[in-house]
Amino acid sequence: MKELTLREIQKRIWDNKVKKGFNTTDISKEFLYLTEELGEAVRAYRKDSKDDLAEEIVDLIIYSLGLLEMLDKDGYEEIMKKIEKNEKREYQGENGAFRQLREDQK
Repeated sequence: MKELTLREIQKRIWDNKVKKGFNTTDISKEFLYLTEELGEAVRAYRKDSKDDLAEEIVDLIIYSLGLLEMLDKDGYEEIMKKIEKNEKREYQGENGAFRQLREDQK
């Protein structure tokens, strides 16, 4: 199978939604579906099933990219903006729990 760019994947997800008659307009409904998929991911995690968990994480990605398409946003560009933003943030933490520092805490 040919490797696709994230933009091509996002377009393919959208085309499938349109072709199958899935929701393409109601953002609130998409958040409900995302929540359902997150619950399925948690259940797969609790079963300690890596294959099922991977599939549910992919469902979350698919719904997220579909939402970005509904918002007319490019997934790659939005991910890169967020990565760059996160790289500039300062965090403080202990025992694996981190929190973002406010300006007055830096």
